[in-house]
Amino acid sequence: MQPDLVAGKVDSSSSAQAAALRQMAAGGWVAQALYVAAKLGVADLLAEGARRPDEIAAAAGANPDALHRVLRLLASLGVFVEDEFGRFGLTPLAGPLRSDAPASLGAFVVMLNEDPHWRAWGQLLHTVRTGESAFVHVYGSPIFSYYTRHPVEAQVFDAAITSRARQENESAVAAYSWPDHGTIVDVGGGEGSLLAAILATTPSARGVLFELPHVASAAARFLAQAGLSYRCETISGDFTETIPSGGALYLLRRVLHGCTDERAILVLRNCRAAMAGGARLLVIEQLLEPGNEPSWGKMLDVQMLVLSAGGRERQLANYETILASAGLRVLSVIATAAGPSIIEAAAP
Repeated sequence: MQPDLVAGKVDSSSSAQAAALRQMAAGGWVAQALYVAAKLGVADLLAEGARRPDEIAAAAGANPDALHRVLRLLASLGVFVEDEFGRFGLTPLAGPLRSDAPASLGAFVVMLNEDPHWRAWGQLLHTVRTGESAFVHVYGSPIFSYYTRHPVEAQVFDAAITSRARQENESAVAAYSWPDHGTIVDVGGGEGSLLAAILATTPSARGVLFELPHVASAAARFLAQAGLSYRCETISGDFTETIPSGGALYLLRRVLHGCTDERAILVLRNCRAAMAGGARLLVIEQLLEPGNEPSWGKMLDVQMLVLSAGGRERQLANYETILASAGLRVLSVIATAAGPSIIEAAAP
């Protein structure tokens, strides 16, 4: 909804507007309360039914009074519910905090609110003043270099990214007509959950998962557990240097949003060099839309501003430009139910 404009200024006189702004300003309090619930596994502890705060605290290793007050806050926002006996139970909004939920967000909530992300976001003002990544300012290195040196925190990050990726897989697979033969090359495909989901629907196709060495080894284990080793190869390497050739279809899912335009064009040119005649490239990214409507993409865009040196979400026109600079043209754009869009491209 567009804000009311009076003489070119937003009317901030009403108490309702002040209350709304106050709630937004205190959003970090809510985020930390959600973090506590996710970190302590409260939703899992309530899976069998409502429990008293002291029972939850005993099982979670927390202070009963402190936990009660946090749960009471969350219940006031629809996350959990407190009954007339003082017991807390699950609500539909609390369901995704369960570790076994199909669309679990527990790991994602934890990642956003632990030190690497939380402290970096605390330096957003520095980033806006200087253009420097807040993460680099706080920790002295890019985010992935940091996680290489901090494996425990890297596990939290990997779990969060994996859970978010799996939520998007079903909608991506449903949105596109995948080839039933040839080789699908997933460039920077993480553990391989998307590629595995695609291959499950295309029994005659083969796959290649291309990733950095430490990620490729984890992907090989994941694909083996999925029973796909016989038709899916894992190759390690750096996509800024070269990309395996011979694919009928290439995937770049949430790769380019972490790149400057120059680096993105380099990756796309490497894809173009690897693509034989007739091959297609799918870029799967969150597209920025014009206007003032609430936008997850615009939130992610500032997340990239904070965390990466030059990463950003883009509008379709921006992707068309960098694809053209790499010798590729857009054939179609397909929205998915989970939010990201599939940009299909090929050589002219």
